[in-house]
Amino acid sequence: MAQGSIKKNPATELSDALITQLTEMPFLSAKADRLLLLQLIKRNLDDFPDIRDNDVIRSHFIEIILVCHQQPGGFRALTEALTTMAPHHPGVKNAIALVKGSSVQGLIPDLEMRRIFDSLRRAEAEIEPSVPMWWWDSLGKASMSVPADTPTLAEAFGRLCAGPAREPGIPPALRLVRHVAELATGQLRAELDQWARSLADRLEVDSVNPSGSTLLSAAVTLPTDVGTSVDQPEHPPHQPDDHQGDKRAQTAIIPADSDKSGDTGANGLMRAEHNIPLEERTDLVDSDASPLGVAMPAVAPTQIPAPLPKVWGDIPQKNPNFTGREALLEELHEKLSRTHQTAVLPQALHGMGGVGKSQVAVEYVHRNSASYDLIWWIPAQQESQIRTSLTQLALRLGLDVSPEASIAVPAVREALSNGSTGYRNWLLVFDNAETPQEVLKYFPSGGAGKVLVTSRDLDWSRVTRSIDVDVFTREESKTFLLGRNPELTDEAADRLAEALGDLPLAIEQAAAWRAATGMPVADYLALLEQRRIEILEASPSPDYPDSVAAAFQLSLDKLKAVNPAALQMLQVCSFFAPEPISREFFAGSPVAQITDELDEMLSDSLPLSRAIRDINRYALAKIDHQRDTLQIHRLVQAVLIGRMTADERLVMRKGAHTLLANNKPSGPNRRADWPRYQALQPHVVVSRAVESPDPRVQQLVEGIVKFLYYWGDHAGSEALAEEALEWWRKLNGPAAQRTLEMARWLAWMRRKNGKHAAARDLNSHTFALYQEHFGDHDEGTLNAKYAVAIGLQDSGEFTEAHELVQQTLDVARVEFTADDPTTLIFAHALGVSLRLIGDFKAARVLDEDTLQRREIVLGSNDPETLNTLAGLLIDLREGGDFVETLPRFNDYYRRTFESFHQDAPPTLQAARYLAISLRKAGDHPGARRLARDTLDRYRRRYGDDFPETIATAVNYAIDLRQAGELEESKSLATDTLRRYQQMFGPRHSHTLSARTNLAIVYRLSGEPEVAHQHDHETLEILTDTLGPDHPVTLTCATNLASDAHALGRLQEAYERDTETLTRSERVLGRDHPSTLAVGVNLALDLRALDRPAEGDRILSGTLTLMRAKLGEQHPATLNALRSIRADCDIDPMPS
Repeated sequence: MAQGSIKKNPATELSDALITQLTEMPFLSAKADRLLLLQLIKRNLDDFPDIRDNDVIRSHFIEIILVCHQQPGGFRALTEALTTMAPHHPGVKNAIALVKGSSVQGLIPDLEMRRIFDSLRRAEAEIEPSVPMWWWDSLGKASMSVPADTPTLAEAFGRLCAGPAREPGIPPALRLVRHVAELATGQLRAELDQWARSLADRLEVDSVNPSGSTLLSAAVTLPTDVGTSVDQPEHPPHQPDDHQGDKRAQTAIIPADSDKSGDTGANGLMRAEHNIPLEERTDLVDSDASPLGVAMPAVAPTQIPAPLPKVWGDIPQKNPNFTGREALLEELHEKLSRTHQTAVLPQALHGMGGVGKSQVAVEYVHRNSASYDLIWWIPAQQESQIRTSLTQLALRLGLDVSPEASIAVPAVREALSNGSTGYRNWLLVFDNAETPQEVLKYFPSGGAGKVLVTSRDLDWSRVTRSIDVDVFTREESKTFLLGRNPELTDEAADRLAEALGDLPLAIEQAAAWRAATGMPVADYLALLEQRRIEILEASPSPDYPDSVAAAFQLSLDKLKAVNPAALQMLQVCSFFAPEPISREFFAGSPVAQITDELDEMLSDSLPLSRAIRDINRYALAKIDHQRDTLQIHRLVQAVLIGRMTADERLVMRKGAHTLLANNKPSGPNRRADWPRYQALQPHVVVSRAVESPDPRVQQLVEGIVKFLYYWGDHAGSEALAEEALEWWRKLNGPAAQRTLEMARWLAWMRRKNGKHAAARDLNSHTFALYQEHFGDHDEGTLNAKYAVAIGLQDSGEFTEAHELVQQTLDVARVEFTADDPTTLIFAHALGVSLRLIGDFKAARVLDEDTLQRREIVLGSNDPETLNTLAGLLIDLREGGDFVETLPRFNDYYRRTFESFHQDAPPTLQAARYLAISLRKAGDHPGARRLARDTLDRYRRRYGDDFPETIATAVNYAIDLRQAGELEESKSLATDTLRRYQQMFGPRHSHTLSARTNLAIVYRLSGEPEVAHQHDHETLEILTDTLGPDHPVTLTCATNLASDAHALGRLQEAYERDTETLTRSERVLGRDHPSTLAVGVNLALDLRALDRPAEGDRILSGTLTLMRAKLGEQHPATLNALRSIRADCDIDPMPS
């Protein structure tokens, strides 16, 4: 048939006419107004689908009309929306007349008409096949009439459909279908019934009740005063009198010209200035839900505290042979009485060990123990030892901290500084401290206590009062010698002291030699001179006098003759740190051969005990039987190493590594093993275990590296990992499995410490080596690929990262099965990735599955399971369930708190997430308290530049702003922005989110120009990097519109809000709090533009959704009632 002969059906004619009318309406020519039209339609039709923006006006209207035609009630919603926008415009009146005057067939899409025609033809043939035109009887019974020449049931229906849709009661066409359906059976009856219901819905009539309303049966008149259009509470709040104010919020409507601005929580919660005090709210959070609940215990009556027990921590045993030093001790006591810090230093002339600094400190402590109620001895040669000791002190004092050094050390310093421990007179002794720069940071900053330092570093004299410790006076040397050797003459003692330079350590050693051997002084001096000449002829050490070396060599020679295995044990120990060595190190046979004599001795406890006695007999080590340790002075170690050949040094260093590896604990993440790791760590470092090619030693080093991380020493973990990687690349090769695993760990630590660029580079290099040497499906390769994806996330390349994680998970599911723990790691990672790209619905589906599998495989309270639970709750919350998820976040926090402790990383994470949820659910004071506490804990543990610290600071800055503390909020928000810029660069999502939050503070502080500049630049970058529909981009766009509104650029604000609202509905949903926030703002834009009817209609619909989603008393709902603009903020999404 020729195109010109085609006649349009009524539905097409109506659609074309309406499209023409809309096109000719000038108030719909702007894109923003067309978007507003759609918003008004949606307010009248809940299930109206999304229509994409279209800059071609007629094409846009075609899409709108087609959807209205398809949706039951669509044309009614359209005409009501047009009436709201321009009730007196001729085009609007024409459109209403077209719809009112339309036939039934004009309101029904052509496809549906064809379907009912087919069904009616079947009905005519099947119901009464033997009775021609049986349906005439049905027309009569239904009081319907058609021309007598109507040949078929379908034709009769068609003629009825040509009648007007608007008439009292049920349209005849619908009555006919209902009557025929009653006569049909089976599938045909079901089809007819379904179509009848569909037609009734489309015509908006009650297909059962004839008196039901019909299409456009009543005109909708929208009030211009929102106070009459918004549903009011059934009982208005009580008005307070002059004497007793009612704390309940007032729900009266602010007049339409109100220009107030309010904050929203992240993604759309608004701040109510006069909302219900949280102290009276019991619907959001149980005050006992966490240690930081709203309810606070009453102040207890003042009581006189009971005396605290004395704390005596790790003090070395008193030296029964201590001699002299009276003037030195008096000076030390006098200086400690007048100052907070005192350093005991060697005299500058000597600059070496052995003068008795530690012995003087030990003697002082024992003599003056009654003057202090707390004394703690801290080995200070390595920072790890200081942290270990202070951690033990924190636990000994019963501080509410975990055993991680990053938590306990700051806590004990603060407690000693502010006196909260209850101990007023305390003394900390830092023994063998290195440079002041390394040690001073561990001193308490105040308090009533004292600090004593022993050190060889003369730099201490520049930062504290120092006391030089010289060698013995001659009289002190002679007194000491005569005390151990009463048979000596005064002249013999003088000759010995002269020969040994009055060095206390050498004097002690010589006295022990004489006591053990009884050798005459002349013979001893002759041997001493002989050894001294041998030393001078060889290569004398610059660290000690030749006479000292000679004295020790005599004892070592004697020990070798008496007990060769004991000497070898000393030689092995010379490669350990000069700190106490647990006897457990020597228990049991070594895992690898050292020497025949030493292996035999170590396999039996009796020879071991004999060796320790012999070592003690010749004063070559200090034996502490209480702690079951031995300690070798660094001078003795130096002499031992100096007298060994190169081959002997290799053997004995390897022996030291063997003993250390023999004592490797099982798990660095197990707290029960931490004391053993703490004991091993200084010896691993000093012995240079990183240089060992032995796989067992490398396993130990790897364990120490990971222990330092779990213990809270992130910098230490990174430093040791970097050193180990450097050596293992040489020893094992750059592509060896262990080398690559250490490279992955180092990259992980760099990322944890905020060195994202360095971490990315190392991960990329490691992944390339894995691919080359192990293939794409190796577990190590997949882990390395995942690490590369994390680097992409840190760079803000979320889409690229998502693709990598998806690929990794796909391979793992094939290679390891879906329930394998490794596969579940990647599944969890994909959930993180989905959240970062803003797809919370997909993340929710995946996380629900991952959580179920992890609960079965790992258990409900496993850290990884709880981590996935947290991800799922974030999916739900960011999907809009702000109030519904709060109890679940509370429960998650409880479980984490019970499984770990308050300062553990998982608990801190849970606390941060809960604080965000408290704010989004409307508990702003509770959120602020918890965020403040969590931020303090993060700062104490990790410092200000740790990624989680910065993220928590972002959260707390929002809480400060919502509390009205704008200056404090601005300061903190500025600081977080600076730190994010340094860490991630200016274009990363976290940086831009922080900038968006800061812009809100600027606007609320009266600087809308600054806010607008920030948001304008940020939105451009976000649109380019994340896309226009990403939730973060939409949040920024919402705030940019508010900036324009504050600047009086009302049309700009209106256009921005209409577009953002459309996108937000499409991405997040109509009832998402972010969407509702934009709806409120759009309504206020319309009011300001003197379009109150449209504004009130938008606000009314928004309030209906807001009440259902957030509740009557939520700050967002209250602010909407007060016509306060919404300010949307952004909490950094965890990665």
